[in-house]
Amino acid sequence: MLASTENAGGKPKRIVTAKLALKHVEVGRIMSVGSSQVVIAVNKTIIRNNQLHLLELGTVLKILTNSSLVVAMVSNLKVGAADDEGMNDGCIANLSILGEISTNKTTRETKFFRGVRTFPVLNQPALTMKSDELEMIFSTGDTPSIAVGRMQQDENIVARVKTNDLLSKHFAIIGSTGSGKSCTVALVLQAILDENPNAHMVLFDPHNEYSKSFGDLATVIGPREFDLPIWLFDFEETAELLTSEILDHKREEIEVLHDVILKAKQLYDRARGANGMGSVPAKMENLEQELHRAAAHISLDSPVPYKMQDVIKLLDFYMGRLENSGNIGPYKRLKRRINSLMADPRYQFIFRNQAAPRSIQDITGTIFRIPVAGKPMCILDFSGIPSGTMNIVVSVVSRLAFELAMWSQRKIPILLVCEEAHRYIPADKSLGFAATRRSISRIAKEGRKYGVSLAIISQRPSELEPSTLSQCSTIFSMRLGNERDQNFVRAAIPDGAADLLSFLPSLGTAETMVFGESVNLPMRVVLDNLAEERRPHSSSAEFTKLWNEDDVSPAFMANVFESWRTRTKVQPETAPSTQPNKLHPHPQARLQPVYPNIANPTPISGQRLGVAQGQGQSLVPAPVQEPVGQSINVKKMLNRAFHSNI
Repeated sequence: MLASTENAGGKPKRIVTAKLALKHVEVGRIMSVGSSQVVIAVNKTIIRNNQLHLLELGTVLKILTNSSLVVAMVSNLKVGAADDEGMNDGCIANLSILGEISTNKTTRETKFFRGVRTFPVLNQPALTMKSDELEMIFSTGDTPSIAVGRMQQDENIVARVKTNDLLSKHFAIIGSTGSGKSCTVALVLQAILDENPNAHMVLFDPHNEYSKSFGDLATVIGPREFDLPIWLFDFEETAELLTSEILDHKREEIEVLHDVILKAKQLYDRARGANGMGSVPAKMENLEQELHRAAAHISLDSPVPYKMQDVIKLLDFYMGRLENSGNIGPYKRLKRRINSLMADPRYQFIFRNQAAPRSIQDITGTIFRIPVAGKPMCILDFSGIPSGTMNIVVSVVSRLAFELAMWSQRKIPILLVCEEAHRYIPADKSLGFAATRRSISRIAKEGRKYGVSLAIISQRPSELEPSTLSQCSTIFSMRLGNERDQNFVRAAIPDGAADLLSFLPSLGTAETMVFGESVNLPMRVVLDNLAEERRPHSSSAEFTKLWNEDDVSPAFMANVFESWRTRTKVQPETAPSTQPNKLHPHPQARLQPVYPNIANPTPISGQRLGVAQGQGQSLVPAPVQEPVGQSINVKKMLNRAFHSNI
């Protein structure tokens, strides 16, 4: 905002150009008036004095009328046609009409109103706004609000967003990679938490970016701590997880799964009532009798625990009853799929604690922070969860949030923050994600009635399901270079100020346009800086720095392959140096693989990873013995990793 020149003595002379913009300066005269647009011819004095910054894109101007001040924003600038002297040195500015400042004749109160009652006429002057007028336009008064930055037009004015309007009607934060989107998410959520210490927030974090952004205000649940048992899934979510992708196979398996899961729930409920254990009878000849006496009040979508081992027993039981061996295909596929998922450590958050399942109160209390206990935010770290399963998890958590808010009669408002939303709410229905699309869409359309709010975060809004973004009444739009994304946002903004998006590709980092019902007018904001320790881990890899460091060591690569094999994260070496370690000459001997929470995983010595006869499947391959002191060849490691039977 400050410009400097040099005087005759060579010393810098400071010229405060910001103050010029706050004076009552006439910048042009009206040439044309429409229902929502005004065209002005810029004064030649402004051009000659090099003051065109007073009409910078996004600048708010005022136009005098007989009874009010019409408020408009600069949306376009261009060189004008030849004037009477044949010169092409004129400038034309297009302004979008946004509202007016007028005085109530009864209360004599002067304030800003959206919409215009008195339109300007031709040849009326367009003037710059003063600070007190800008304050009047963007003030939130006594309404609860949060500060997110400073106005780009006047850095003395704090940009505030009305909290209730922001949350009750959903909001979105969109922007290209590197525009500061993740920092904006952390900034907005931190501001909300500062004002509302007993909030209930759930943040879906696909890349483990936000684990340290909120300090002691957040509890982070990673794959090892996450517990979302399959019995909390509704049938559509369960079918999406357990059935095949081939459509014909999927239909057959859904029909089988429908009966099997219902019986497993009924049997568990009946057995738990009888002996407190909840299990299918060990003797299969008694199963037929139990099926007829199962609890009939249990429905398919009832949140009643059941065991996957019971489901497998039921599949075996029904396969044994089939007279035609050609009908056992769906049963075999389901059984194979269930066994495969249960053996995969990445899916243990779904199948753990089957013997003694946690209560639904405990599970929902942990996720939705009930009670808050000083940590109003729950961050669900999805970085260790298979990408194909993330959409199902989002669907389950979203549905639980909606039902919890509904049955609590709006006493527990919940905010769901959907980072990378285009990954699990895609516009292309052929990609699947039906369960997630249904859960999120229901919240987008009905969540306001029950106190469930959405925050949609995406770098590719054009790939989002359209109705979801259109339900967001407030949009923080950062730099967007893709034309499809710009057009998509232009159709979704609630203010009808689509022309104001023309300069989105040129917004700077940490700069945003805020549209919607939580602000009085669309405003161009320079966002506040986040402290270094609060910034998300979203920076790009430093290629040149890493490529100029020492080569990675065999021990480091051993950790990498251990994580790759076991599908769990093993802590890497802090400094992957190639220097030999005298204390541990054999890198494999230093590995401490972390096993998932499953029953007694034991590596089988001297045996390839597989199913041992009469035993369960081992998840960790036996370490290959190398002579002491001999470094491990990385090429051999690659061959083992890809050719071992893992």
